[in-house]
Amino acid sequence: MEFTKYPESVAAPVGDEVTFECAVRVPGERLQWRWKAADGDWRQWKEIPARENDGVSTKLVVDVNENMVDGLYQCVIWYGAISLVSIPAKLSIARLDLTQNTPEKRVITAPLHNTVVLHCKEPKSEPPAVLSWWKENGKGSRKQLDTPHGVLVIHNATAADDGTYGCAATNEISGQSIDLPERTYLRVQHEGNGGVRFLETEEYVGKYEKEVLIAPVGPDDGLRLWCGAVGTPPPKITWSKEGSPSLPRRHDHTLTVSPFTTENEGIYSCSANGIRRSWKAIALQPPHWEGSAGSVNASEGGSAHIACGRLYGQPPPAVHWILNAEVIESGKGVRATDSDLYIDHVEKRHAGIVQCFACNELGCAYDAAMLTVVPVQISEQDYTADIPKSMHIPSQPPKKHNRKNSRKNKAVLIAPTRPNVTRLSDEKVMVSWTHSKHGLPIQFFKVQYREVTNSSNVNWKTATDEIKSSTNSYEISGLLPDKYYKFRIAAVYSNQDNKLGRSSPKFYLRRGGSGTRPRTPNIAMAVALSPHSLLLNWTWSSEGGVEAEGFYVYFRAVSSAGAYEKVNVDGSARSVSISHLAPDTAYELKLQAYTTQAPSGFSSRLVAKTLRATTTEPTTTTSPTEDVKEEGPTTLVTAGGIVGATALLLILAVTLLLCKRSRRPASKEKGSAESGGNGYMPAKVPITITANPMHTEGEAGVEMSFLHNNNCGNNGTNDDTAHSRKNGPSRQYV
Repeated sequence: MEFTKYPESVAAPVGDEVTFECAVRVPGERLQWRWKAADGDWRQWKEIPARENDGVSTKLVVDVNENMVDGLYQCVIWYGAISLVSIPAKLSIARLDLTQNTPEKRVITAPLHNTVVLHCKEPKSEPPAVLSWWKENGKGSRKQLDTPHGVLVIHNATAADDGTYGCAATNEISGQSIDLPERTYLRVQHEGNGGVRFLETEEYVGKYEKEVLIAPVGPDDGLRLWCGAVGTPPPKITWSKEGSPSLPRRHDHTLTVSPFTTENEGIYSCSANGIRRSWKAIALQPPHWEGSAGSVNASEGGSAHIACGRLYGQPPPAVHWILNAEVIESGKGVRATDSDLYIDHVEKRHAGIVQCFACNELGCAYDAAMLTVVPVQISEQDYTADIPKSMHIPSQPPKKHNRKNSRKNKAVLIAPTRPNVTRLSDEKVMVSWTHSKHGLPIQFFKVQYREVTNSSNVNWKTATDEIKSSTNSYEISGLLPDKYYKFRIAAVYSNQDNKLGRSSPKFYLRRGGSGTRPRTPNIAMAVALSPHSLLLNWTWSSEGGVEAEGFYVYFRAVSSAGAYEKVNVDGSARSVSISHLAPDTAYELKLQAYTTQAPSGFSSRLVAKTLRATTTEPTTTTSPTEDVKEEGPTTLVTAGGIVGATALLLILAVTLLLCKRSRRPASKEKGSAESGGNGYMPAKVPITITANPMHTEGEAGVEMSFLHNNNCGNNGTNDDTAHSRKNGPSRQYV
């Protein structure tokens, strides 16, 4: 699920009409728009209607009027109970605001033959106004001056440059052009051997913080600084950058650094005969996340941790955590930082899409992760009130098996192979395995893992998901880089028994990986083989690079919002048959090549649909009725004899049964009826063995009559609680 188009920020004048568009790759249940004031609370979104909405794309038309305030517009796509929100677009009203500019007259006296640099106070404007200077002449008119960067620079000033100067601000989108109320009176005169000074105070040059001026530089702009030092004789100007001796020494009043990136950030200073003025140059950049958030599987009542990677942006972005279009607030077991979300007690309502939004004045960015909540498993059995919970029910005596049957039962539990492990990221690996098609059918697999760095005695952890028997790969996330791990696979069979496979060799999860990634494969085609299978073909060549050890094939139904299912194939394969699919269903497919320490990028996605299931009407074949032939006396005699013999045997059997019943004592008959005939109270519920079936590697599985979904885990489950109520079948909330 992702947006293929989302609204883009724009500045528009009053009377204009703005159209926002939004589109998604996977059709949703509904698309809607919402709005909030740009400086308002992120919890105060309001829904607004849109003209077009077909579940895939939508448009919103906004008429800009005088009374509007700057606002954020965002679209939301719903997939059942879960939702995804787009990057919001800011609609700014293009206009000039001079309320912060007050009429002011300043007198500037400069010595002869110096370079005079003058700034004017920039007004509030959206977008930023373009500044220009003019000079009054004696005839009541004005002369427009050439000031391309909004700063007046007069080289080798003389008495002819005396006069009154002013600034004009122009909003290029709204077309407004207004004279600023400030006026500057410049006098150029001869001075004796005076000291060196700056013509202007810091409040005119820029924003002053902690003894330095702040010089923000936009993403596509360059840095330009002007040093307004004057003196008699004219001073020698020197530019420097703190901690960077490589900066060329400059001897004029202007310093330009273009293009300007984060590598150019720092403190720049101009010096003249012992005086100095400094600027802190900052490269502005919109927010962005380094890395990507991984999907998280959590158990109800357990904890969850979602990480969105490292955040970048200048000014520092504000972070908002969103769950299904609602803001997640810290408190009551929920802790949020700029990059991590911790939920101490996961509930079913936490299932859905978690998004981390980062916004500053240049825009917004988000990352998203699917949080899956596995609910507490509850027995489907309903206990009757006549058996108290505290009553001890003795276990049934073990069944007697002969040696032949015992060997047979042991042979049919074929364990999965030792898993193969490959690195996906600094905290995620892919575990893959194979299993023989012989033996008892497998209901599902479980994956276990533990850290073995320094031969630590850390207990095995069990992934919460029940993996389909048709799947042979699984992602494990939440690991720590630069650590050793071991993995093993458990199979749960149709007789509710289970068996562990051999654990993998030690796998070192290297930070940053090693070596070069293999090339990305290209999907060629996908065709339907049957209502339940698809054939996927692709092309791949190393072209002299790293050889692929195998391919991971990802697939899921287009209408599904869940995680991809995976199939692992050998590196020599260029096609795979994907089975166990639903009929007449469109599936999204993609794949990647891998080596042990580095996966390739994902291929482009391809959608293919399985065949429609064909139903055939059951036919009933009726044998033709034969003519009844007249039977002779011999046939009648034979039939009569058979009937008579059968009746005689039936009478004898009833007589023997009545005689045996009459000899049985009454007390024994009563006890036998209550105990089921074997001296034990019959259990009205299946007996659950809660001992961990995966205690040690290589140990035989424990035979159980009941198995919970998470019975392969290390954490024990209190069955008394689970058996005390009735509920439907286990569900997984996505």
